[in-house]
Amino acid sequence: PDAFVMAPKPQLIRVFVNLITNAIQAVEIQQKEAREKGNEMMTGRVLICLRNSIRDGYYDVVVDDNGPRVNEDNLDKLFTPNFTTKSSGTGLGLAICRNIIEKCEGEISYQKSFALGGASFTVTLPKHG
Repeated sequence: PDAFVMAPKPQLIRVFVNLITNAIQAVEIQQKEAREKGNEMMTGRVLICLRNSIRDGYYDVVVDDNGPRVNEDNLDKLFTPNFTTKSSGTGLGLAICRNIIEKCEGEISYQKSFALGGASFTVTLPKHG
């Protein structure tokens, strides 16, 4: 209840809406592919956690999903402007997220979700107050 950060609210909303939307879309794509192949469709899950970061003086906000992970070949391009694996969209979402978070003296990173098996994005922001 006492977790505060100093950042522009509209930009933070943009970051988290983008990350949550990406997670939902990834799960939906995986469900569609399963349906088309006649496989059992898994229940989509998105988990959002706030925790004290291992980095002293920072919080982590973690968005995990159980969709497909990011392909190893795409890891170095993930936060690059105009990069996308989707059939629609501009590929600017994660690049804009990174720009916003860095301007707030934070970081954004990707790794495999240990909780759900899909993608996991961590936003690390300095504590305030």
